[in-house]
Amino acid sequence: MLLANVMTLVEPEKRAEVLDEAPKRQMTAEDAVKHIQQIAKRIREYSAIIRETTKTLRESGAIPELVDAIREISSVVRDTAKDIHQTATKLKESGVTGEIARSIEETGKAAQDTIQTVRDTAKQIGEAAPQTTKAVRAGAERVKQESTQAAEKIKLGVERVKQTVKDKAERV
Repeated sequence: MLLANVMTLVEPEKRAEVLDEAPKRQMTAEDAVKHIQQIAKRIREYSAIIRETTKTLRESGAIPELVDAIREISSVVRDTAKDIHQTATKLKESGVTGEIARSIEETGKAAQDTIQTVRDTAKQIGEAAPQTTKAVRAGAERVKQESTQAAEKIKLGVERVKQTVKDKAERV
């Protein structure tokens, strides 16, 4: 226990020295007194260093400068938060976000209609010209895959915009 207490007060560069000495022999009462005296000496040294540091900080004006900087940044954060709140309120009141979401949704529906038209056209071509059915099917399948992927991307985009609009509306 005493060794642990001594270790916390030993300077980092001297800790290895103390650890090397510790296991070699048992600590005697005289050793304990020496260690306690060394600890007391270090406490006085550290106390003087702390006093000097405190005096230097006070005289340098660093503490008031730090306080002023914190006050300034807190004002900037407060003003920015107010600006964001005002902008979000204006967007909510103007209905722009809802308009954007509706436009994206309409675009998605139009894309789905276009996909269906392409599918129907490919089917009609296959029925009208059996010899090209295989080529048309391959093309239609490719169009189907690509258009399905595009439709999914649009749907995901619409959902993200809806969620964003909902989140912003809730925050305001």
